Amino acid sequence: MIVEFLGKFHPLLVHLPIGFFLLAGFIKVYSFWKSKDAVDSLLPMMLILSFVASAVSSLTGYLLSQSGDYDSEMVAKHQWTGIAFTILISAIYFSRNFKRFNVAFWAISIILLMIVGHLGGSLTHGEDFLSFAKETEKPQILDIQNAAVYDEIIQPILKEKCYSCHSSKKQKGNLRLDKPEFIMKGGKEGKGVVPHNTGKSLISKRIFLKESEEEHMPPKGKPQLTEVETKVLEWWIKEGASFDKKVNQLAQSTEIQKVLASFQSSDKETKNKSTHTVPEAEVEKGSEESILSLKKSGILVLPVASNSNYLLVNLRGLAPSTSNIGALKTLREQIIWLNAANIKKVESLALILSEMKEIRILHVNKTSFSDKEMGVLKDLSHLQFLNLTNTMVSEKGLENLKGLKNLEKLYLYKSKVDFKNLNFKNFPNFKIDTGGYIVPTFETDTITVDKPIFE
Repeated sequence: MIVEFLGKFHPLLVHLPIGFFLLAGFIKVYSFWKSKDAVDSLLPMMLILSFVASAVSSLTGYLLSQSGDYDSEMVAKHQWTGIAFTILISAIYFSRNFKRFNVAFWAISIILLMIVGHLGGSLTHGEDFLSFAKETEKPQILDIQNAAVYDEIIQPILKEKCYSCHSSKKQKGNLRLDKPEFIMKGGKEGKGVVPHNTGKSLISKRIFLKESEEEHMPPKGKPQLTEVETKVLEWWIKEGASFDKKVNQLAQSTEIQKVLASFQSSDKETKNKSTHTVPEAEVEKGSEESILSLKKSGILVLPVASNSNYLLVNLRGLAPSTSNIGALKTLREQIIWLNAANIKKVESLALILSEMKEIRILHVNKTSFSDKEMGVLKDLSHLQFLNLTNTMVSEKGLENLKGLKNLEKLYLYKSKVDFKNLNFKNFPNFKIDTGGYIVPTFETDTITVDKPIFE
């Protein structure tokens, strides 16, 4: 108990050596311009205070690590870099009369301090909490009723809101929530999940506590679960906490159906698409280098689902470079959804589409896409949804679509297609949306007012 109590002082004490060391560094820099007796006497005192504070901080950190709440590998790195930093402070102190060595020790100590701080922050707030490349985009769910409950709904919630304290890198209360077996095992305070029983499930008990209470999860100051996230977690536990069932295999009240609907993409076409938009056969993971290259160019690249390697790419309003085209071609087996609306270079789009044989959904609206480019579409045998509104395509270009047996819907509003000359019987397998709807007015839609309603 005493060891655990003393270890809790580490997060408080760890800031003291940093403060003293930074102040000593400021004094050191100041001494380059003005060497005074006061500065010369103050610098050693700051270094001594920094050394003592760092030593005490290292000791309390060691005591805190004995709780077993943290990843042993990361703790070891943080611990030894902290000890090395403490030793270097003493080296700075004893080498202060040897300018060349002293400056070198200062430089190494500053670098080491940043490493120690990063490792400590990762232990406290989660791995890579300072990373600029941290992924915050959530995968889209195309059909909520056919979504895997745990993989596509529950796990993303836990990953975003719980992993910082309960994952392989940190196990507060010996609780891990990053894998099903650890969720069921639980921690010091009980099982993470007890199927059909929210009252005995640690997750539900903690998330329903007031945020001001110490045991509330997530802790105060960290991103909290939304109301729909809380409700869907509670529903999942009540229905047995399955890790392999789909949404449509679990009982759903009217309220839960509304809650679940909020996890589906808000895009109207996504909601109305058939359930076979995403291929059943999985594909190998796409090149991370190509994905990162596209993102750096401002191109949005997202997985279509949390447990899928298939991708959604949004080129809207951009002009793909040669390197972008090359990167997209390396992902030709993974891309099934391409939004090229308002794209600047149609010739670039033709180069891209010539190899995108797996595309299911394609938007080329508001572009100069014409009959010439339509030729590249005839080989897209998996295409299900095509948006050609506001393009240069005519009825002649539509001839290239006759062989696409999987095409379900085609949008042609404000294209160059002359609907009077278009033989719709040539395209019996898919619905053509011509747009430009005019709603007739009926007598029952209007009323005649003989006198003012309000006088």
